[in-house]
Amino acid sequence: MQTQAQFETVWQAAIRYLAVKSYSVGEISQKLRDKRLPQPLIMQVIRKLEELDFVNDRRYAQIYVENLKRYRYEGYYGIKKKLIGKKIPSDILEETLDSFYTPEEEAQVAARYAAKLKRQGRTTFEQLARSLTSKGFRAACIRQAIKRADSFE
Repeated sequence: MQTQAQFETVWQAAIRYLAVKSYSVGEISQKLRDKRLPQPLIMQVIRKLEELDFVNDRRYAQIYVENLKRYRYEGYYGIKKKLIGKKIPSDILEETLDSFYTPEEEAQVAARYAAKLKRQGRTTFEQLARSLTSKGFRAACIRQAIKRADSFE
């Protein structure tokens, strides 16, 4: 039987983490497991955090995708990889990417990145394609972005 004091210890640890920044459910439970706290208590605290809406994987994924889309040069697969690393469940991950990172938006980000790469001296199709691929852009977006970047010359 778990005592209220043990629950409070796990709760305070979770709140300390969340006071600094947002975490997904998977990330916060991993941080608590890393502190070697009892798994049943961790699950109890996670349920309470979700109930109070302190952690919400769907909201976290939406904000994360919006920030990457706006401030970074990441393609569909690049963002998907990052969300997997953030321990977002696959159903929420797919739903978020489908709704918040459309192929049109990905093409716009890819075009911005291709233009930046051209300013940095990467001018051949191969150099641009390799750089865009490494950021996780889909093939159709890469072709479209390079074509768009060539038309800006």
